[in-house]
Amino acid sequence: MKTDWRLIREILNAAIDSCERLEQAGYAEEHRNRSVQINGQPVSVQDFLISAWTLPENARYEVIRARHDNGFDLPYVPDAARILTAVAAACAELIGSGDTPPAEPFMRGMIDWYRNHFDPNVQRAILSTP
Repeated sequence: MKTDWRLIREILNAAIDSCERLEQAGYAEEHRNRSVQINGQPVSVQDFLISAWTLPENARYEVIRARHDNGFDLPYVPDAARILTAVAAACAELIGSGDTPPAEPFMRGMIDWYRNHFDPNVQRAILSTP
């Protein structure tokens, strides 16, 4: 089954961009109660933050329901999904870790491993004749 990697990149990039803008705006815990008017209603920073993590949870369940409705239930978590989840969790630990992130050499090594070890060798193994 095919995957729309372009859409996945767009979604991840949008979330990364929003997290970066949150940091650039100088967000701190004391800003949670500040609000702006949206359609005549006050909406707090906390409301936006909660929406920012519940929206993807809701989107995940929408995808699960749609897959089920179309007869494409997954009997297991796909390997690529496990990779994305693990990488996202590792990257999340870098948020707020400063200009010199802890374990940066390890993280850069991970980038190198995916590009120069995983990608070519897995492809080579898959394309090899049994």
